[in-house]
Amino acid sequence: MQFAPRLVVNTVRAAIDSAVEGHGVTRLFSYHIADELRDGKLLILLGKDEHPPLPAHLLVPQGRLSVPKVRAFVDFAVPRLKRYFTRLSNEANRNAGAIRSRSGRVPSE
Repeated sequence: MQFAPRLVVNTVRAAIDSAVEGHGVTRLFSYHIADELRDGKLLILLGKDEHPPLPAHLLVPQGRLSVPKVRAFVDFAVPRLKRYFTRLSNEANRNAGAIRSRSGRVPSE
């Protein structure tokens, strides 16, 4: 299926705002729209057809992990990022499968 978009934006914030205002659909990562999903402002449309989650990585130059400040940051950040992305994934999964119609939320099956 091919279609011509009616609105093209070049920032994530503009795509989110446009979708929230009802101007159409957009494709974003769940962490971009976590607040809107939680607040019920946006819904995941084709949740069953989503790609598998992508891993997130912390990268440091070779040898820098042995620097105490860098090691402390990694030790601090990794468990928090894991919890954050797990929570976002769980919230997104709860919203998966729902679609929006002109009258509001409608279950997909």
